[in-house]
Amino acid sequence: MYNLPMAEGKYDHKEVEEKWQKEWAEAGLNKTDLDGAKRPFYNLMMFPYPSAEGLHVGNMYAFTASDVYGRFKRMQGFDVFEPIGLDGFGIHSENYALKIGRHPKEHARITQENFYNQLRRIGNMFDWSKTLETYNPDYYKWTQWIFIQMFKAGLAYRAKSEVNWCLHCKTVLADEQVINGKCERCKTEVVRKELEQWFFRITKYAQRLLDNLEKIDWVERIKTSQRNWIGRSEGMKLKFGKYEVFTTRPDTVHGATFLAVAGKEDRFTGEEATNPATGKKIPVWEANYVVADYGSGAVMGVPAYDKRDMVFAKKHGLEIVEMEPDESMKKHGEKETHYHLRDWLISRQRYWGPPIPMINCSKCGWQPVAEKDLPVLLPDISDYQPEGNGKGPLAKHPEFFKTVCPKCGGEAERETDVSDTFLDSAWYFLRYPSVKVKDGPWDKKLTKKWLPVAMYTGGAEHANLHLLYTRFLTMALSDLGHLPFEEPFTRFFAHGMIIKDGAKMSKSKGNVVNPDDYIAKYGADALRLYFMFLGPVDQGGDFRDAGMEGMARFVNRIYRLFALPEAESAEIVKAEQRLIKKVGEDIERRHYNTAISAIMKFVNEVSRVGKWANEQRGVLAILLASLAPFLAEELWFKLGHKESVHIQPWPSFDPELAADEKKLVVVQVNGKVRDRIEDGPDVQQRAGESDKVKKYIGGAKYRTIFVPGKIINFVVNE
Repeated sequence: MYNLPMAEGKYDHKEVEEKWQKEWAEAGLNKTDLDGAKRPFYNLMMFPYPSAEGLHVGNMYAFTASDVYGRFKRMQGFDVFEPIGLDGFGIHSENYALKIGRHPKEHARITQENFYNQLRRIGNMFDWSKTLETYNPDYYKWTQWIFIQMFKAGLAYRAKSEVNWCLHCKTVLADEQVINGKCERCKTEVVRKELEQWFFRITKYAQRLLDNLEKIDWVERIKTSQRNWIGRSEGMKLKFGKYEVFTTRPDTVHGATFLAVAGKEDRFTGEEATNPATGKKIPVWEANYVVADYGSGAVMGVPAYDKRDMVFAKKHGLEIVEMEPDESMKKHGEKETHYHLRDWLISRQRYWGPPIPMINCSKCGWQPVAEKDLPVLLPDISDYQPEGNGKGPLAKHPEFFKTVCPKCGGEAERETDVSDTFLDSAWYFLRYPSVKVKDGPWDKKLTKKWLPVAMYTGGAEHANLHLLYTRFLTMALSDLGHLPFEEPFTRFFAHGMIIKDGAKMSKSKGNVVNPDDYIAKYGADALRLYFMFLGPVDQGGDFRDAGMEGMARFVNRIYRLFALPEAESAEIVKAEQRLIKKVGEDIERRHYNTAISAIMKFVNEVSRVGKWANEQRGVLAILLASLAPFLAEELWFKLGHKESVHIQPWPSFDPELAADEKKLVVVQVNGKVRDRIEDGPDVQQRAGESDKVKKYIGGAKYRTIFVPGKIINFVVNE
């Protein structure tokens, strides 16, 4: 029998959590043997960006959701690798550093310590020997290396273009970073500005990105979001004189009464174009509703069919021709496919990011920095504030940008823009297994063994930013021979969002919740259980203090449950087996809330019976291990075990033990027991057909006395 020194009283979460954090660290419990692993399972979550004071409960919610699954897979026999790091470069971190008057580099040092301490408190099985930070030169050296590979392959280019400009952040934004005309980070209205910028040719991969969505095991809403953003459309190219127009409705061309080209304001150009279907001359206008980089930047105005064209025509007194679509009009154009997707804008006119490793020579043009000279270090400067003139702060420092051409050795200048933080986070998963590698971005052997990622948990809000960019970069690196696969994540699970008292958390609303306060008061396990009990993980939930109180009481109730008398109970054995099946199935499906609900019902059953065997106590500790790791470990060791609960195998389900005992109905003839028949809807008929009964009834007439669930008595007439 197990040793069970269990005291009555309240569970001391602070003492227990501090003890096991120390024990796990000393034992290297969560350190993964990457080389020796037999069943690799790469369990990844989107790493946080340290933009403010610390992590909030929304971050912890996502990390807990991922960790529960990772712990479960480890107990199923997999070698689970669960790394963590910080996406510390970028505008988000820089803006906060500017706000508080602290240099971004110093801010990164402080927040790194703070964030990592917070992450340790939640109890996740992070492998702390494999951390990375995007602002570490050992990391961004290889970010720059990737940029160079893209440039050499013709997938990175510099071009003058009208781009999105945030007046507050004082930098360009990719289309994906503009939400309803506003900067997705600071919510400032975005304007258009013409600048020369660096781009990645993601459009070259548009169709492939679409096609591969049919092959990967991702949640459907993420795949739908990417399909919509890539935006494949079939149409035709029509020529209106010197103007080319792409349209998805060539059957309406005979109703085109004007041509609209992209412009900052509505104005008549003084030009005319010829409608290819009617031969009529139609006016050419500039219109601010026409997008310059869609198709040729020109659209045919069909006011009788298109609402925007109608509004424009009425405003400027242009002709409106009533017509019916005519499929024969397709003869006037050539079939063409267009995509909503635009090339990935990489440049940022800020300080806090990896310098773009390019050098401009008046003789040789743009040249990549020699790989032996990487990393191009970000200098430590004091005047790092953006000025909004289209140039980054590094452009004020000739000691940084004055250099020599790597090709001819003549005078040249470095690029002074830094790269987009989404480039930093588009490849970090490749680096985690290889953080100790110095001579390359990743080790080929480890990469082949551990990648692609088995399970990635992240936010649905990044479907058209991080996730799309990551897929593109992985495909490109695969094509260039650097990776043996073309999709980064075998499975992707999108977690929901945590709100507070019915509203999205934000500092302006004053409803951001610091998890540290709740861990200090209630413990990490209570917080983890509360997170996972809020509702389906893919939907999120509403964080309320009252719920935390209730979950803390539940943790204490489980602890006290182990002080009940030790004794065998058939009822509890059956309940235990059903629990094993239910919790295992629910965790595999990410239905953590229903798994916890099942545990609650089991606790109620044990409390009702008032006794249970130590074997069942051990099973409960194992089932709790992924959800409440500190509590489970404490209970497991109190049962007398010497090895961690977190390396125990998941309990096997025995359907026979789980089954209810068959209820038998006593069958009598004239009051004497002649047989016992399994209960059921046709029990009387089966009793009458029993050979043991027929022997005593024979062909005599009889009447039946039936007490459901108990007895059938055949009374034979004498």
